[in-house]
Amino acid sequence: MHVIFDHLLSRILALLAGIALSLPWLHASTMAQGGKIALASMLLTYAFIPAVIHLADRMGALDVPDARRLHQQPTPRLGGLAVFLSVNLTLLLNFNYSLALKGVCISAALVALLSFWDDIRELSAGIKLAGQLVALTVLAAFGVHVEFAPDIWWGYLAEYVVTALWMVGITNAFNFLDGVNGLAACLAASVCLLMGLLAWNTGQTFMLLLCLAVAGAALGFLPDNARYRQPARIFLGDVGSTYLGWMMAGIAVMGGWSSEGALKAYTAPVLIFSVMIFDMVYTTIARAYRGDVRSLHEWIGYVGRDHLHHRLMRLGLSPFRTVLAIVALSLITGLAALALVEARHMALWLLLGQGVVIYMLLSFFMVLAARRVKQNE
Repeated sequence: MHVIFDHLLSRILALLAGIALSLPWLHASTMAQGGKIALASMLLTYAFIPAVIHLADRMGALDVPDARRLHQQPTPRLGGLAVFLSVNLTLLLNFNYSLALKGVCISAALVALLSFWDDIRELSAGIKLAGQLVALTVLAAFGVHVEFAPDIWWGYLAEYVVTALWMVGITNAFNFLDGVNGLAACLAASVCLLMGLLAWNTGQTFMLLLCLAVAGAALGFLPDNARYRQPARIFLGDVGSTYLGWMMAGIAVMGGWSSEGALKAYTAPVLIFSVMIFDMVYTTIARAYRGDVRSLHEWIGYVGRDHLHHRLMRLGLSPFRTVLAIVALSLITGLAALALVEARHMALWLLLGQGVVIYMLLSFFMVLAARRVKQNE
């Protein structure tokens, strides 16, 4: 009983501290404001987890072990709801919403709501895709899109098509990587911190603070999920992985990442997101080659144990070391992206070449892991 009381007390204190830090009482400097926002978001997520666990138990939203899952006991899977609440509460109390931010937040809320229902009732792939398309129309209505084409009808069409491919692709790619305790939250935190550094480097204070709010919420989820010697208390679920994926993709679309041409402006975010892009592209090609996936509908609905984290574990890495390896890879390519925006012509191409070499090497290990599986079978 004493342990339960201490545990409950820590959550109450975290909630009170998170709310206090969320209030706009500190405006000393950008770094102080950013640290306050990140800490507030982190504490709020941590505080909301027990209530979300109770809600998941009451609604039967449990992830039951089967042949394709790594855990050994039924586990609540609505953890992303705590992340969603903490991010939006922090933004509500600290941000003056621009039109673009309204579009990203409203569309992300639609994606989260649909995914919340999916965690409870397991919706079909077609319904999930339709929901993401509706969210894309919200983005379009608020004018959120990449800008690279002439201001004529086919230019606008091309920009909205690329925006749609990016948003849906990154959201689902991030969802695919949510398969090891702590991986999705750590990867989201690292990507948001890298995007925040890129925003700071390009003088976008508003984007830096936004990235820190999302990163803090992801970090606040780790104490209850990144547990390797005992079972996780809760999983992100689709409500968490799709929400975080959509928010991160939206942040990349909103920002202006270089004033020195489109190549730097678009390759920098691509390098920061490159781990999830690589996993999505590689597994899609491998599944199409094997004949497992023949349409977009099958691609969204397909569930297998052939993602990057699965293959690294087949090479002998523990779940903890798998998370460290993937996050380290994200940081390596992300730091290259930060250098890229300041690089001269030759250095720029050398940094891009470095990324290509890294993923060629990783492809070799993916193939090696696949061969090991065949040999074991």
